Amino acid sequence: MLEAQEQEWRTIYILPRLAPSVADLPTWQSHWKVEQSPGQQMDSLLEVFCSGETLAFGPQIKPLVHLSDGVWELKTPDLRLFGWFPHKDCFICGALDTAFNVKSYNLYRGYAGEVARYRTQLDLNDPKFIPGDDPNDVVTNWNYP
Repeated sequence: MLEAQEQEWRTIYILPRLAPSVADLPTWQSHWKVEQSPGQQMDSLLEVFCSGETLAFGPQIKPLVHLSDGVWELKTPDLRLFGWFPHKDCFICGALDTAFNVKSYNLYRGYAGEVARYRTQLDLNDPKFIPGDDPNDVVTNWNYP
């Protein structure tokens, strides 16, 4: 949650079809034994992303990864959000799951394909997403070693 004096610099939209998953986040448990629950991790991710702070969650987590066809993955230790950037600093989340599920069942390609197919069906102005795989093209204040 942004403070009263903070301005939103970036935006995340979560598709309505994900409402049940988002509503269930408080019941999800961390599989990686980190201090924050997945729900708290989502709150932290939204705060960092929307405030425009540098995207970083520690040296072992690259918080933004291009998968394919303009589909990106935003991540925390326990969460994986899959979506696209219709313009710089605006992420549309089309799929959400735990890191445990995504890694255990190798769901990266499946979620990337699902998001790309869903995006194609939407009546959006062209271009529907920013092409390429350079994080600097889709977000400001990106710095990952």
